[in-house]
Amino acid sequence: MVLASCPGDAVSKEDLISKAQEALLQAKIKGKNRIECFETEKEIVDDGKPKILVVDDEPNNLKLLEALLVPLNYEVIKASGGEEALLIVNRTDIDMVLLDIMMPGMNGYEVCRRLKGNENTRLVPIVMVTALNDMDAKIKGIEAGVDDFITKPPNKLELLTRIKNLIRVKALNNSLTNLKSVLFSLANAVEAKDEYTKGHVCRVSDTAAALCKKIGMSERSIKAVKLAGIIHDIGKIGVPEDILNKPGPLTPGERAVMKKHAYIGYKICLPLKRTLGSALDIIRYHHEKLDGSGFPDGLKGEEISIEARVMAVVDIYDALVSDRPYRKAISKREALDILLREADEGKLDKRIVEYLIEMMVE
Repeated sequence: MVLASCPGDAVSKEDLISKAQEALLQAKIKGKNRIECFETEKEIVDDGKPKILVVDDEPNNLKLLEALLVPLNYEVIKASGGEEALLIVNRTDIDMVLLDIMMPGMNGYEVCRRLKGNENTRLVPIVMVTALNDMDAKIKGIEAGVDDFITKPPNKLELLTRIKNLIRVKALNNSLTNLKSVLFSLANAVEAKDEYTKGHVCRVSDTAAALCKKIGMSERSIKAVKLAGIIHDIGKIGVPEDILNKPGPLTPGERAVMKKHAYIGYKICLPLKRTLGSALDIIRYHHEKLDGSGFPDGLKGEEISIEARVMAVVDIYDALVSDRPYRKAISKREALDILLREADEGKLDKRIVEYLIEMMVE
């Protein structure tokens, strides 16, 4: 099953979703639905009118905002207090919260803190609509995570403009979440095709992130490596199963096909360049070697980012200590010795290999 020309040639976000889902379906069929490594992110479905939760203990304020928003095709959900608002957000897909600050019981700051502290609701835009207009109130709101402020009584044009802009941002975040979900599903589909690599991407992701932390790399690098670890082999969706699961050595032609997977993965993920950031280069370059003998581009030395060098070391290590169709797993000690030998030959970053050895013996 060669799919390099399918998701890899997507020219837009929508095209990527459509073509990738087709590829995923075929991979699941071929792989007998052996998908069990990790769960995909929640898929968000746009069901029509944007839902705006209005939170205020004053009934007249609720009615005023409802009267402004309903004629403009917004669905308005009302809550008279903080506790009720949290319950609603937890059971309903809300696109925006218009939140009063001064309410009995739980105030607006606490509602905001809880929503922004919850992984499932942290991206929901929150606008505080309040009579408080002093700087201290705004600073407290910013510290709680509020996205914008409107002073009571709200100016209709200003309110509607800010709502429109923030809902547009929310829609973009939803779209990116959908795209990530497709990529994670494709990564699962790769493992469904190749029973010998079951769990490989999860182990590589976790080990590589831990290794980056031990080395002292930045939080941004750690996150990029962890994400890239999950989808680094996504290009294998374009490699036929008879090559992935071949019990013997690959022919030169088969090896050439296998070597294309890093570039195929890069092309699949390219529509998410701004979202994936440096993770995209890690996907492309995780098989490069310091001496230029790697693929797909034959990079050398400092041309290869430290994140990609970490991924290369961990990817090889996990492959060595795992069963493959053409050989049985070897011991951790044997695998580390092989990595050291490759480092001495100038193929792998010796400092990274030494850090991995330290981590494995701790």
